[in-house]
Amino acid sequence: MFDIELLGQPEGEGEGLYSWGRITLGRFRDEFQAPLYDWAPGDYAAHWLESARRLVQGAPVVVFLTHMLRADAEYHLGWPAWREGDRVYLQERLFLREQLNGAFDPEYPEVHAGPRQKISVEGEPIAQWEVGLRDLADFVERRQRSNGSA
Repeated sequence: MFDIELLGQPEGEGEGLYSWGRITLGRFRDEFQAPLYDWAPGDYAAHWLESARRLVQGAPVVVFLTHMLRADAEYHLGWPAWREGDRVYLQERLFLREQLNGAFDPEYPEVHAGPRQKISVEGEPIAQWEVGLRDLADFVERRQRSNGSA
């Protein structure tokens, strides 16, 4: 099972406006706060659908952004997803501006994902989750049906 969605109505105000979101990877669920400063709820939904679609169509890696302020923000949060055959491996990632190899482009954040690593620079295992490529294809089909698009 793969799903990523915003939950309920936006909370906060001004630059502190956000929506709660949830990512589901098999039996694992994680909630997050998605800021609504630069992106509206529909921007997140469109980004997630397009990222999943690209992965299903053969892209080796995409990033499902969950915290997008503006392209030049100090940091971004997301879930890089690496396709390996019919399996997809996801890890939560903090993208620090000072550590990026160039400007952050929310249209193609995967340029900063790099190859999938299993061990951190400190020598610790990196938490990751595995889902089937079919789970991503099912997500795309569900979203397209709910949006009434093909």
